[in-house]
Amino acid sequence: MFPLTSQKPDQSRTHITISEIECRRGGLDFPSWLILDEYDRVRIDEAYDLVTTKPIGSFSPAFVRKIAGFIKEAAEQRRLRGVVRK
Repeated sequence: MFPLTSQKPDQSRTHITISEIECRRGGLDFPSWLILDEYDRVRIDEAYDLVTTKPIGSFSPAFVRKIAGFIKEAAEQRRLRGVVRK
């Protein structure tokens, strides 16, 4: 799970701006950003902080490919880290 935020991230963070149309598709407030240099490592059955696992929306396939490219690049440059939250 990659963090979403409505606060503009610091430029030192690897992130992607979510366009207004993708925010609508994803059920998010605009503006929003997706942080791509860290992700939560959590088993879904242990994700007690989630209200529900039912999707509220989805991004377009083209945007998902763009996100995947950023994640791959961050991993190749060793700028990606998993965080275990308890």
